[in-house]
Amino acid sequence: MMEIWKSISSHTTEYENPIRLSKGEIVQLGELAPEEDWKDWIWAENDNQQGGWVPIQLIETLDDNKRGLILEDYSAKELNISKDELFEKIRSMNGWSWVRKIDNNDEGWVPNETIEINA
Repeated sequence: MMEIWKSISSHTTEYENPIRLSKGEIVQLGELAPEEDWKDWIWAENDNQQGGWVPIQLIETLDDNKRGLILEDYSAKELNISKDELFEKIRSMNGWSWVRKIDNNDEGWVPNETIEINA
């Protein structure tokens, strides 16, 4: 049975054009996120000079950690959410969850502190 989650606060993305990466793609690696809540996220840029935050678990590092191999298809898309929206949680990594909205099936990342299990 699917667990339903509810947003307890709103979230608005800072990135209007999120990076999308394909399995096997090589990216240039930047800095690790400095925030404790973003531990294990790293900035990555593809050949199109598009950049975004990627969980380090999805990257095999190469060349003294300057480049990385993407291990699975990935999107950095965040969802804009309002309080009391309902979701299905698909995956959770490094303080964020990939969720699907119940009302329209839109998917994306939201910070874990903005959602809770719907009792």
